Amino acid sequence: MVDGPADRAGDDRTTIVPGHWFSAHADLDLPTLREAAALPLPGADEQFEEVVAAVVAKIRDGLSAN
Repeated sequence: MVDGPADRAGDDRTTIVPGHWFSAHADLDLPTLREAAALPLPGADEQFEEVVAAVVAKIRDGLSAN
């Protein structure tokens, strides 16, 4: 979770994982993270929709468990 909107966070990254991080951790085998790093950062609306979908799914799981 983030404390503020992603588009106003002051972060100028264009990918999920900064490229220099992979250079600093070249010894790690992280194929899924490398695949995710190739994707562009989601916008604030996409992040909000994902959080709402996760909360709704959690609530539905809780209701169906009872």
